[in-house]
Amino acid sequence: MAYQFPRRLLAEGAEPQIDKINNTCRRGMLDDVKVILKDEYDEVLKDLVFGPILAIIENKLIYPGRIIHSFLCKQIKVSKLHELWFLFARRPLRFSAQEFHAVTGLKFKEEPDIDFSDWKDDKGFWSNVLRKNRKVNLASLKTQLLKECNQWSYVDRLRLVYLCIIHGFLLAKDSRVSIPHEYIRLVMDFEKMRMYPWGLVAYDELIASMMKARTDIHLKKSYVLDGFSYAFQIWVMEAIPDIGSMVGKKIKKNMTKVRCRNWKGSGKVSYADIISLESHFNKGKLFPFISATGNDDVFEMDEFFREDEKKDERIDRIVALINAKQDWTEFVWEVEPLPPNEDLSI
Repeated sequence: MAYQFPRRLLAEGAEPQIDKINNTCRRGMLDDVKVILKDEYDEVLKDLVFGPILAIIENKLIYPGRIIHSFLCKQIKVSKLHELWFLFARRPLRFSAQEFHAVTGLKFKEEPDIDFSDWKDDKGFWSNVLRKNRKVNLASLKTQLLKECNQWSYVDRLRLVYLCIIHGFLLAKDSRVSIPHEYIRLVMDFEKMRMYPWGLVAYDELIASMMKARTDIHLKKSYVLDGFSYAFQIWVMEAIPDIGSMVGKKIKKNMTKVRCRNWKGSGKVSYADIISLESHFNKGKLFPFISATGNDDVFEMDEFFREDEKKDERIDRIVALINAKQDWTEFVWEVEPLPPNEDLSI
């Protein structure tokens, strides 16, 4: 079966346990923003693009680091540049732009006719930041700007809320990393900001971070995961309903679009819980694909097309077997060999 199917990153049952994932999604920062800038936060909560992202915080959905880590270890190594594949109970699952869009509802289509770098100077705080090329990061927002912003204009305080969501949650980075001026220019025009392909940018950031984390995932007791990893968590909960019910509870049944707003809960999950569920899963319900139209729907949309994507005929074989209702319980996945001198017992 060599070269017929991609290999799994680690052997079944060999996923190492870790102490912590340093998740850079700053929900604590947004909790502070909600208290200090309640009116502005409530206004953004009504935003059709960013409001559903805030629903994760409003619904008090916890971040189960053990589930995230367990799935990062369950990858199969594919040649695709813009999608990842995972195994659960030996059954393959895809995480692609289609799944990310189903979870977040964020836009992927680029708008080449719109100049997103253009902005109008309104003499306010953020115009001053751009004009003087000042550096601002989340650390300074929390320790300084949130204490001073009551003297700003209302629209500049709205921009602060949006920037906290964009840089601190959606495109999450270390709090010491400066907010790109590209994003500050975008929040100078809210209508233009909403037309920006946030789904494309956020998805690419998350995939890059997950790819980086997997390179030596078996050697570390903790690591950093940048990007909107809550989207990945919610995809796991949607793709494997039994895991979803362990972590939280759906608010409405049969919701297929913008699924990040449809989960609440604070269930704590141990490694033993995940291992037990997988070992007894057999033919439990699982969805290899999810989309904005429904579970197991797969559709080709220009919005998700990437010219540089690599062909991988091994994935084509997997998809064909999924469509043929393959029984994966006895399927043997080969394991990617470890680099020389590396030992999982370390």
